[in-house]
Amino acid sequence: MSNALYSDEEFESLLHEEDVFDGVFECLRRIWDNSEALGDRQLAESEYRTRLLEHELVKLYPSLYDDLIDAMGNHPVKQLDTGCGVIMDALSFREGFRLEQELSDDHDWDVSLSWAPIERLPSETQFICREWFDAQSPSAVSRDDFRFIGDRDVPQLPSTDPAFVWTRHPDQRLEGALKGNYSMEEVEDIYRGVKTLLEDVIQESVHTEFLVTSDHGYVNHLGNSPYSMTEEEEESLSAKFSSRFREIGNGQAFRLLESADVIKRVGEHYVVRGHHKWTKRGATKKIMHGGLSLPECMTPVLRINTSTSGGS
Repeated sequence: MSNALYSDEEFESLLHEEDVFDGVFECLRRIWDNSEALGDRQLAESEYRTRLLEHELVKLYPSLYDDLIDAMGNHPVKQLDTGCGVIMDALSFREGFRLEQELSDDHDWDVSLSWAPIERLPSETQFICREWFDAQSPSAVSRDDFRFIGDRDVPQLPSTDPAFVWTRHPDQRLEGALKGNYSMEEVEDIYRGVKTLLEDVIQESVHTEFLVTSDHGYVNHLGNSPYSMTEEEEESLSAKFSSRFREIGNGQAFRLLESADVIKRVGEHYVVRGHHKWTKRGATKKIMHGGLSLPECMTPVLRINTSTSGGS
C-alpha cells in the first residue's frame, strides 16, 4: 500500500487485532485525526486516502465486506440502559475523530471514541429507525424517552433514564450543500454546526453520560479515486441505480455489475460496493449513502462523561 496509509503501529493493528476492523479504524484515525482533515485544503486528499485504503484492503482481505455485514446488528445504542443516547443523522468517523479531541479540550469532559457497524443494510435512516424505534422515521417516533431535533434549536429533552435524542444534522446540511455547486468549505462549516448542536444537547440534558453515534455515515466522491469501471459497467450502473441501493431486479445489467464486484446482493436489495460512482445528467451528488463501504458502515461511538468537568 502507498501514500503512508498506515505506519508500523497501524500495520500491527491490522495483523494482530482480534477484530480486523479495529485495525482498520486505526488506519482511518491516521487519515482523519487532525484538525485540517475536513478543511478546504486537505479534504479532497483525506477522501482520496480513505478510498485508496478501502480499495487496497479489499485486495488484502477479500472477505472484508462479508465480515462487515456479519458484524452488523446489535448496535451499542440498542444496549443503552442509562444516560442519554444521541443519534446524529449521517455523523461519520471523520467528524468523530475531531469531536473526540475538541470536546475533551474545550470542556475538560472525559471523551473516548470507538466504532460500531451500522444496524443493517441498506444504510438508510428509514430502515434503521424501524429497527431501533419501530417507526418509519425519527420524526414519527412517539415515546416519552425520545426527542427528534429537526433544526438546530434544542427543545426540552427527556429526563428518563435512558433517554434518546435524534438530530437531523449533519445529514440535512450535507444534502443541502451538495445539490448543484459544491464547495469544500461547506464540510468544515457543517462540522462546526454539528459540534455546536451537540454541545447544546449535552448542556441542556439532565444527564452526565452520553453515547453519541449515528445511523450511518456517508461516501464523499470529492476528488480523485482509485475506483474505475468499464464504459459498459458505468452505463449499467447509471441505468439501474438512482442511489447507492435498490431492490433486487433481473437482467444482464445486474449480472454484469455483480460479476464485476460493483454491487452486492444483501437480502432483498442490491447495494453499491466501495466507492464506485456513476454520472447522470445535471448536477451529480458528491455525498451519498445507502451502500456498502467503510465510511458509511463504520459509525462513530463517542462516550462522553461530563461529571468529571468543573464546568465549561
